[in-house]
Amino acid sequence: MRVSSMNLYQNSLNGVLNSQQQVEKMNEHLITNKKLLTSADGPSDMSKSMFLSTEITLTEQHLKNGTLLENALNFEETTLDGVMNSMQRARVLGVQAGDGLNGDTERTSLAQELRQIRDQLVDFMNSQNADGSYVFSGFQTQKQPYVYDGSNYNYQGDTGINELKVSSSVYIQTNDTGQEIFDNVFKRLETNDLSANITTAINDQKAYDSFHKLNYDPITPANNTYQVQTVAGVPDTYEVLDSVGASLVPPVTGNYVPGESFNFNGVDIRVASVAGSPNEQFELAPPDKDNVLNMLSDFIVALEDPSLVGSSFTEKQSDFMVGLDNSMESVNLTLGSIGARGNSLESVRTAASSMDIINQKSRASLSEVDFAEAVSNLQKAELALNTSYSSYSRISQLSLFNYL
Repeated sequence: MRVSSMNLYQNSLNGVLNSQQQVEKMNEHLITNKKLLTSADGPSDMSKSMFLSTEITLTEQHLKNGTLLENALNFEETTLDGVMNSMQRARVLGVQAGDGLNGDTERTSLAQELRQIRDQLVDFMNSQNADGSYVFSGFQTQKQPYVYDGSNYNYQGDTGINELKVSSSVYIQTNDTGQEIFDNVFKRLETNDLSANITTAINDQKAYDSFHKLNYDPITPANNTYQVQTVAGVPDTYEVLDSVGASLVPPVTGNYVPGESFNFNGVDIRVASVAGSPNEQFELAPPDKDNVLNMLSDFIVALEDPSLVGSSFTEKQSDFMVGLDNSMESVNLTLGSIGARGNSLESVRTAASSMDIINQKSRASLSEVDFAEAVSNLQKAELALNTSYSSYSRISQLSLFNYL
């Protein structure tokens, strides 16, 4: 009798407690907006949901990296636009310097403005971003890239290139070094006279540059030597030979008059000796590189030297103009590279954003609550709890004495 009564009470109490737990669970679903409160609620769905959450977190980080990359590229692009504007102004002044009507006063004025432009370029090339890091120093972000040593501007950074991961498999370059943009620039290609009676000068830089690039031998310097042979006759003739005295293909020959020039692939050649004299020699000068700051400094010195006139000054002007054009080309190539990286970033971000939306929808379908269903389940649980309360109330009053 006692056992039966206790069982009735315990079963009724368990029913009430279970109903309360169901109500609490349904309430928690609604409050947290989670369908899966524990792994037991759906092991397979929980596993898939965790995988999707990891992918979504990674995508968020990649998008943050993309924002950092975009800011870095925009800052560098703005800086290089300023560099390009300064160089273009310097080029205008370089052309003006070739005006034969310029006197010492005009040349001094041009030199002063070029000095200001050089100072602007130093400021641009030593630019720092918001956290104080130097933009063009490579990995040496706390070291000023360009420093004046009393005679030249020298690059102090390294060749380090930083990259940011903007997707699961895509890395995009965030910076360009000053060495690559500003120092890796060829100066004007020239010739060297190797004998006393020959004078060479570049009269067609484009033609000579093309010939130099095709024929210059960096491994065997002797192969860069050319000979001019003159032969007495009626008329006297000349021929340009290679380093061992062999004829070129096709042969380069013509009538020879001492002191008169002839052209050889953009090179103006003058030989002063009489026909039949020993061969005169010249060579293709080794290519040299420098930065635009030193090129500007050299030209400023030339402008401020009143004794430098005529062909000597023209040579200095040509050196400056060619070097400046090569510097502008290098900056333009870098700007193009920045634009290409920006386009790649935009494509990757668009794809990542689309995939993120898909992943979030998939995760929501697995782990988030359907409110209509959750509310219905809560109402069912509350009804069951109320029924349990009512049943327990009636059962708790049962006794055999009710039937006596």
